[in-house]
Amino acid sequence: MSHLTKTNEAFWWSLFSAGGVMAALFLPVMIFVTGFVLPFMMGEDVESQQDRMVSLVTFWPVRLALFGIIFLSSFHCAHRIRHVLMDFGLRWAGVALMICCYGAAAGGAVAAGLILVRL
Repeated sequence: MSHLTKTNEAFWWSLFSAGGVMAALFLPVMIFVTGFVLPFMMGEDVESQQDRMVSLVTFWPVRLALFGIIFLSSFHCAHRIRHVLMDFGLRWAGVALMICCYGAAAGGAVAAGLILVRL
């Protein structure tokens, strides 16, 4: 009979992986659109660009996509920070690191969700 320990590491690694994919696929597009395309549109003033951005974000599929990107990217970041800190010798504080890192990611995701709902 083997002594297998129950762990939830697979769950955190799946969030890490999904967040990495989201960050790699969608963040460059978001940066390109909001940082280059919208500011350099010819013939539009700043107010009309802001109105266009607000109308885009108030569309519910865009809100849902933004929430998914923020949620998964924050857990990707939390998992990476947790494991870097453990590699630096804080392995003895594994549970505290898990609570701090994933708690911050969850809090950030909840805050992002509330902001997106209130727009």
